[in-house]
Amino acid sequence: MNARTFEISSMITPEKQFPELSGNWRWQMNLLRAAYDVYVRRRLLQDEALEREANAVLRTAGKIGAEPAMQQAADILHRAVTQPAAPELRARIVDLCEMLYQSIGLQTSVPKYKASNPERGAILDFVDIPLNNRWWLEDEFQKVRSLDSESAKVDRLLTIANWESPGPGSYYDDVGHPAKSAHVRHSEQVTTIHGEEAVPEPMLWWAGSQGGKSRLRLSWQSSMNYPEAVVYEGLDPKAKYVVRCGGLGKFLLRVDGQRIEMQHDRAELGETRDFPVPQEHLADRKIELTWDRPDDESHLNWRQHSRLCEVWLLKQE
Repeated sequence: MNARTFEISSMITPEKQFPELSGNWRWQMNLLRAAYDVYVRRRLLQDEALEREANAVLRTAGKIGAEPAMQQAADILHRAVTQPAAPELRARIVDLCEMLYQSIGLQTSVPKYKASNPERGAILDFVDIPLNNRWWLEDEFQKVRSLDSESAKVDRLLTIANWESPGPGSYYDDVGHPAKSAHVRHSEQVTTIHGEEAVPEPMLWWAGSQGGKSRLRLSWQSSMNYPEAVVYEGLDPKAKYVVRCGGLGKFLLRVDGQRIEMQHDRAELGETRDFPVPQEHLADRKIELTWDRPDDESHLNWRQHSRLCEVWLLKQE
């Protein structure tokens, strides 16, 4: 069934189309899932387009000034609120949640229907959560405003705008995002065999202290501990490259099996660590990155164990 068919089916009003199903909670659940899926897709397309537009404005900060660039970018991002995608679908979701509360007592909201906590199916409370980095960008703009000089502000805004676009000859992978990790080698094994090491898969991190509504950059809210490999091909054998890792903790990097020993302290989310690529590994125009698991973290809570969120391969000028 294509997206358009889903969208049409999600708008069906059971009491008009199929009066015999008007009180059937199974039918209501199907309608809610269809409406929510289409709504998320339409919001995602809008949110991603708005962030691209905002980043384009931030790249002009050196010409128009840091403050005007931030204000224009914030206004663009805020269109998700002032010009929301598919308000009719959102209203349908609200109605269906009410129907399900009346029919089977389904608690899709903590404040409205007294669900025990947000992660227990309170989908109505997350219906408007940004599907781009709007919240993180808003927080970053406040940090930028506290910087001492205009040049420092512009530099930071350019870093933010080009976060996932490092330039010609360089690459970026959000390792926990299947659509943004083109160089991550994913295991062909479909299931994990009992007793064997688990197949690495993306993991989403729940922001418990924020009720699930994290303001972190989206790429920091997912990870893969660790990908089977990250592979780059078609490289310039005469160029110099740096591998940049982002995530939490330690990054025990290997390039083509060779451990790159660097003295780094533990990284916090949002921090990165750089590793030079040994020139001899570029002769075949290809490198394979792997990571060892730190063996000195048993004393830490599992939430603080090292994890990889992002990888850059940066070609040096």
